[in-house]
Amino acid sequence: MTLPDNLIRNLILVVFASAAFYGFWVIYAGPADVWQSILRVGWSGWGIILGLSLFNYGLRFVRWHLYLSSLGYDVPKYQNFKFYLAGFAFTATPGKVGEAVRSLYLNRYHVRYADSLAAFFVERLVDVVAMLLLALLAAYVFEGQRWLVITVGAALILLLPVVRSHRVHELLDKLRSASNSEKLQRLGGQLLKLLNSSGKLLRAGNLYGGLALSVVAWAAEGLALYVVVVWLGVDISMPVAVGIYGISILAGALSFVPGGLGGTEVVMGALLILSGVSEPVAVSAVLICRIATLWFAVLIGLICALEIEIDKDSPGLGSVRS
Repeated sequence: MTLPDNLIRNLILVVFASAAFYGFWVIYAGPADVWQSILRVGWSGWGIILGLSLFNYGLRFVRWHLYLSSLGYDVPKYQNFKFYLAGFAFTATPGKVGEAVRSLYLNRYHVRYADSLAAFFVERLVDVVAMLLLALLAAYVFEGQRWLVITVGAALILLLPVVRSHRVHELLDKLRSASNSEKLQRLGGQLLKLLNSSGKLLRAGNLYGGLALSVVAWAAEGLALYVVVVWLGVDISMPVAVGIYGISILAGALSFVPGGLGGTEVVMGALLILSGVSEPVAVSAVLICRIATLWFAVLIGLICALEIEIDKDSPGLGSVRS
């Protein structure tokens, strides 16, 4: 199997665009100040930050493997882990849709595309809710807003099962049929198929278990931002740092720019500055955080994808449990 050319082409474009954007940003903030801030983190700091990212990837894989097991598949853990990490090579795509390349790999082990895509859909859905919950931490710091944070957080958690409600599906189908746009009708039909295929994963156990793993996994990367800022000598509370990370990732996702490039960085930097962090330190913290989370994942993904491509002639003997 050969990877789709458009994914490879888009990855190359994103890498060049990112390099140009980061270069411009460093020049704007002051190269000397930014470089000094980066040096201050040191090897031990980088070790902690990258370790938190690895913890994030590991927990997300545990969730992914549980999803596939719930759908009746028994993919060898090592191969599944390698396929999962390989998807990170294309995480710098709008909505991270490039990560769905895992479906191509998993098909070697007789995993139906409908099922792997359903797992991918639920994974993205749960990640968005987890990010929203983490984003609320920034507001929780303010005593007067805590009641609102608790209310919104509880509403998000309680509304999750609604997506598997037959009534909701019927309403979506009616809205789709009533639309005069063929494109909307087609998209609505695809969404309904995904929701139906995701039925097992949207049950309470899988849904809330996956959410718990997601919150802990993404909180680890938010903690990485906190560690970076503190390492650079800035006094900031952990909930605020984790909340800023959640808000920034959501902002990047909503921009639909590959990897959230630009949107994530600008929002993260702006919120850090509003929290009392100086501009050079804010820029340095954002760059370090993005290298240790987004680009570290892309690098690992590329290594795994290349290994899989080199080993593509090996037989896939996966099995499906009855």
